[in-house]
Amino acid sequence: MKVRREFFLPGTVVFLIGFISFFITKSFIPLVIFSILFIFLLNFFRDPEREPESNSDKDLISPADGKVILKDEVEVKGDLVELIPEFEGKKMKRIAIFMSPFDVHVNRAPISGYVQKILRKKGGFARAFLEKSENNSRALWHIRTEDGKDVILSQIAGAIARRISVFKKEGDFIRRGERIGIIYLGSRVDVYIPYEWEFSVQVGDKVFAGKTKIGYINSELKLN
Repeated sequence: MKVRREFFLPGTVVFLIGFISFFITKSFIPLVIFSILFIFLLNFFRDPEREPESNSDKDLISPADGKVILKDEVEVKGDLVELIPEFEGKKMKRIAIFMSPFDVHVNRAPISGYVQKILRKKGGFARAFLEKSENNSRALWHIRTEDGKDVILSQIAGAIARRISVFKKEGDFIRRGERIGIIYLGSRVDVYIPYEWEFSVQVGDKVFAGKTKIGYINSELKLN
């Protein structure tokens, strides 16, 4: 099983504390406790290889493992205007994917394109499955496809670790399914798409980063 390199520091610390505790106390209780924690960290930082279930580069794929908890339409305002000023007042479609601590937390690009802007925002510490968590600490991505379509990705930290690592920078070209970041210990990823696109998943669906098709271009719709 492939794991992220970020695992090795906390994994080593947990292993050493567990071993030292066992050596000092001669009790198996701390050894069991720290073994469970070690396995949890190993599971959290796993990074399996994935292939998109859709062969079309025009289709959106999930940026995160987890459960779809929200599907709605929103007006572009606040942080989104700061990210894409020319979209102020327009409507976009959105889904939110909640990642529990037991899901893979490596995030992947939902579509191929250029990273126009990455906007980091400080915020609250609401649990990631709550709607108000959209105002937590977050990293917002503006991705523009080669044919000029704009997609927004919002990595939202949860209430525990509240840490987001970004693997790319502004100006980079990212390919659909490519690893772009990681959020620690329970979090949420929102995807915003223009009106001529449709989401193909529903609230309650289980999705997998880099694999599950979540949307497509609907040629019959026009962007508002």
